[in-house]
Amino acid sequence: MFIVIEGIDGAGCETQAVNLQKWLKKNNLPFSFIKYPNYEANVGKFIREFLYNNKNLSAEMQFLLYSLQFLSDREFIRHERKNKVVIADRYFSSTLCFQALEGVTLEKQLRFAKDFRIEVPDMVFYLNVNPNIAIKRKFGEQKEKNRREKDFDFIRKTYVQYQKLVKDQVWTKWVNIDGEKDIDEVTKSIFNHIKNRL
Repeated sequence: MFIVIEGIDGAGCETQAVNLQKWLKKNNLPFSFIKYPNYEANVGKFIREFLYNNKNLSAEMQFLLYSLQFLSDREFIRHERKNKVVIADRYFSSTLCFQALEGVTLEKQLRFAKDFRIEVPDMVFYLNVNPNIAIKRKFGEQKEKNRREKDFDFIRKTYVQYQKLVKDQVWTKWVNIDGEKDIDEVTKSIFNHIKNRL
């Protein structure tokens, strides 16, 4: 199967992706892991320049750069999901949030995904965390922050947009997870959904 971990900046997506891999390994379930954006692959350097060096890109250019990474990994995901649990730390579901706020309509994005056969995940686990808590968490991390992570107003807007995506079950099945609980409790909740699906 193919699952995605989503949430606003500071929701704990990276932490849960790492923790979930440990749980799957402990339970002898084969898995593969991918993380987006991938700054090392194809157009990743342009995405990094946009996020960390304030390079200006139109909403359409942002959308296409991110989507090219999903397209590049399409065959890999298609192959791996047959016999493994493929975990993605963010994916096209992030684009449905962020680039919609930039001005690329959901209708246009969904049409693109269908036309170019972007792999649809079985489930997107949305880590539901209050923006104020997420911002506090993010600024407790000792690492460089990108333009999105520094923009508190944008983080709050992404929270509202994600709520709409979850409520309307846009593109795929969204599972609302209480991301404010203890790390292992959150992982257990995600893991149980996966186990039940398998």
